Amino acid sequence: MKTEEPKISEQLEEDESFAQALRRAQEEERDVKGRRFCNTALDAAVVCEADILDCVFESGRLAEVTFTNRYLADVVFSGCDLSNADFSKCLLRRVRFESCKMLGADFSEAVFESVVMQNCNAAYGNLSSARMKACRFADSDFSNGSFQQCGFQSVVFQKCDLTCAEFFHAPLKSIDFTTCEIGGILLSGAELQGAIVTAVQACDLSRYLGLIVR
Repeated sequence: MKTEEPKISEQLEEDESFAQALRRAQEEERDVKGRRFCNTALDAAVVCEADILDCVFESGRLAEVTFTNRYLADVVFSGCDLSNADFSKCLLRRVRFESCKMLGADFSEAVFESVVMQNCNAAYGNLSSARMKACRFADSDFSNGSFQQCGFQSVVFQKCDLTCAEFFHAPLKSIDFTTCEIGGILLSGAELQGAIVTAVQACDLSRYLGLIVR
């Protein structure tokens, strides 16, 4: 499985304020494009009404910001606080989240294409009804999160904490959980057909199949 890396320009325009860049873009009805934002912060009430292309966010505080229904392409979020941010119904293409705090972030009904989440804390996140293709989730915490009704195509989970995460009606065929913590995950049982697990994990999951392991 190959995930495309974000296509970031070699020379990005440095911009301290995403709020100002966003305001200009909205006034001029254009995208926020080709910029690097360092230590930027937005108020919780801000609604992003512009698409974001070819941008890097470093150590920003974007908690509770609403990005819903926007297009994000070739974007990197590094060391950002995105807790409770709303990315619902977004199209994310070649987007990378590195070492971000994403507690309770909402990605419901979003489309993920070549998205990477590396070393992130996304506990209690909502990814229900998302459609994911060629994505990688590594060394991240998705405990108590929701993946209900997700569609997975060439998706990798590597060393992730999925404790008590919900996977109802999310077919898991070919999903490899062998390096992940999946204790207490919630599903009906049918979703497990074709999933890849360890022998120990299989014993724990047997309860969903009506088996008694002695």
